[in-house]
Amino acid sequence: MQERGIVRRIDELGRLVIPKELRKTLRIREGDPLEIYASKDELVLKKYSPISSLTEFAKSVADGIESLTEKTCIVTDGDAIVYISGSKYKDLEGQNLSDQMEKILKDRKSVIVSRSDGGTIIPIVDDNDLESENQIIVPMISGGDCLGSIVLFDKDKTSRFSSGDLKLVRLGSSFISSYLD
Repeated sequence: MQERGIVRRIDELGRLVIPKELRKTLRIREGDPLEIYASKDELVLKKYSPISSLTEFAKSVADGIESLTEKTCIVTDGDAIVYISGSKYKDLEGQNLSDQMEKILKDRKSVIVSRSDGGTIIPIVDDNDLESENQIIVPMISGGDCLGSIVLFDKDKTSRFSSGDLKLVRLGSSFISSYLD
């Protein structure tokens, strides 16, 4: 059975209004970039993610951070998890970010949290806190826009992240961001 879409007319300036229900479902907000292309007899609109265009590079950075810290490293774009180092959490790739995570990206501030010190772990995606005890979140900023983040997390209750770990994640974020400038 083929799904039927919502019919909208193009105005005299070539504009098309994307219905609110679709924008909400697809998490498209004002100012979000959309990729537009034709496929046979279809016009396709797709949310544009500059981080996704650098997936292989982002994987290398995340895997490098993981190998140096022996902690799981996540790369996100502004909406979803793009890559998770290691194999344990691969099923979370592509899942939408939690509202709390989106707020951190919007605020553009790095976060370092340890549950043992009374901190509250930020859920990366809804309904899954990744069994984390310690967490670093560093937004990736390019051209004044927050395009995603690098997250480092650890399940060890007896350890804490060091300032060196934070610097390493910031370096990874800066390195990926530099390719987008």
